[in-house]
Amino acid sequence: MNILDLIQSGLALVPIPYRMKGPTSCGWNLRENAINTHQGALLLDGKNIGLAHAFCTPTPTCAIDIDNYKESKKWLAKEGIDLNLLLRSPDAVVIWSGKENSLKLLYRMPEAVGALQSKQLLGQDAKMMLEFRCAAKNGATVQDLLPPSVHPTGSHYQWLGDGSPLNIPEIPKDLLQIWLNLTTAKRTCTRPVRQSNGPCSKPPTLLGSTPRPETPREIAVVKLLLSYISADCGRDLWRDIVWAILSTSWSCAADIAKAWSQSAPTRYEDDAFWTLVQTYDANREGGPTLGTVFFHARKGGWIG
Repeated sequence: MNILDLIQSGLALVPIPYRMKGPTSCGWNLRENAINTHQGALLLDGKNIGLAHAFCTPTPTCAIDIDNYKESKKWLAKEGIDLNLLLRSPDAVVIWSGKENSLKLLYRMPEAVGALQSKQLLGQDAKMMLEFRCAAKNGATVQDLLPPSVHPTGSHYQWLGDGSPLNIPEIPKDLLQIWLNLTTAKRTCTRPVRQSNGPCSKPPTLLGSTPRPETPREIAVVKLLLSYISADCGRDLWRDIVWAILSTSWSCAADIAKAWSQSAPTRYEDDAFWTLVQTYDANREGGPTLGTVFFHARKGGWIG
């Protein structure tokens, strides 16, 4: 496996000076400066190689950056995630810099979600414990060094795990949901042990009557929830879910509802779907709302 293989697999790369952890060139984090062609690969010769997460194709990549393995494992366990299972997964793509208790898991983001803003969590010592890495708040990319880059200490970055960097797996839904919860929270909790009644308790899912804005993140949340609800269901539930989606008043609501309905191809009928859409009454009191979607997603296994 070489640099050309990485580019061919859709990875966007960044040249970084040898034995340095970060780029030094101006505008390195902009899409137009990412290297994604065989010709551009010449610029990487003799340099460290960074992965420009937000600009990879066909979907962005991301890194779960574990700076403190022991604390991260405990924190993730409280969120229902077994870190060891992630690392032992047959498709796990893992990077090790040679630093003790430090690893990075690489994933692809779902197409419906796209690039998410990076989020950081501090440990008990106020140092970085765990970071969800993909993009900056302004949409520019963040980067992570790839093997065979050389760490400032002289150690070589290595590929670990049983998966292939040329076929990076999609981020598990429950791990993605934690990330989405962190983007919803007003501030990131800096304590690794969450208190049940304190300000750092698990960020609540937004379930109020306030309309949810039609943003890429909100749309991604709804699509994630729908993935836990089978459209191969009875008519009453199908109607309620479709009307709940329409209750958002988003311009894309009908498209989302249709895509979900079509996930049960043996049941889907185009005429029946559009008839249902046309009979939706936004002024009807007590009708389905997004709370209906959250409820049935939880019944389907969503743990947000």
